Amino acid sequence: MTSARLRLPVTGAGLIAVLLLGACGSDPQEAAPDDADHAGVGQGESDPEGEGAGDGAGGAGAADLSAPDRLIGAAAQGAQRAASFGFAEQGFVSDEVAASYRELLEENSLAGEDPEVEVSPESCARPLAAVDFSPLLLGEESVRADYFAESFSGVGSIELATLDGEADRERVAEHLENVAELLESCQDTEFTLDGLDYVLRIEEPDLQEQAEVPAEQAENTVAYSWQRSGDDGTTHAQILFTQVDDDIIMVSFTGGEAAGSAEFTSIAEAIAAEASAALETAE
Repeated sequence: MTSARLRLPVTGAGLIAVLLLGACGSDPQEAAPDDADHAGVGQGESDPEGEGAGDGAGGAGAADLSAPDRLIGAAAQGAQRAASFGFAEQGFVSDEVAASYRELLEENSLAGEDPEVEVSPESCARPLAAVDFSPLLLGEESVRADYFAESFSGVGSIELATLDGEADRERVAEHLENVAELLESCQDTEFTLDGLDYVLRIEEPDLQEQAEVPAEQAENTVAYSWQRSGDDGTTHAQILFTQVDDDIIMVSFTGGEAAGSAEFTSIAEAIAAEASAALETAE
């Protein structure tokens, strides 16, 4: 098959990290995996009083984060909404981990390694390598919370950041262009990594009609889901990205088959809507 060689970046909730690392957080009762995605994530029980993501062992509480209070509060509200769907173990990613994470992303490497991947069709190599995006990349004034559920083999996350200048806007626009290109021209791809062959299917989920989703959010929301199949099994994921004014919100799920389901599309929209409402209230 025709193929291209490329180097793939690591991301938090995006595509390539799981292509390379596989699903993580499969057991919510265990500590978060010791990798760039989840080290330093607190897995505390959600606060029934509405405080949102808690500060579990080894993780960060809201008071320990340097992100603006309005973003932290919105992420906490999103995590609180996730808890209503059973994602009761959750916490913020610490500033230290977020900084390491940004460094890995910017260096276009996988925890110091230099993986090479063969992709077919060749024309899909560039958008596939470039599609990974994390709001954490937009600087220190960003925030991420992860959440886990006993009923779901995988992890969910919410990330928020505020666009600061034209460079940030261009970066987001480029990300959305890559998503659109994959959905239009690269729905089915094959790639080989470390001698193992994989098949990747990328689709656009049907966004749900929910009364709680503001019209502006619905108009500025894009989503995609994917499943990667290989000798090591199948991993599913779904990513929802929305922008309201200068704020961006990304909600994702990675893990078992449920991650790509219509039910999880609805859950992701509800989480994003909760965070969006909190941002408007904070202004």
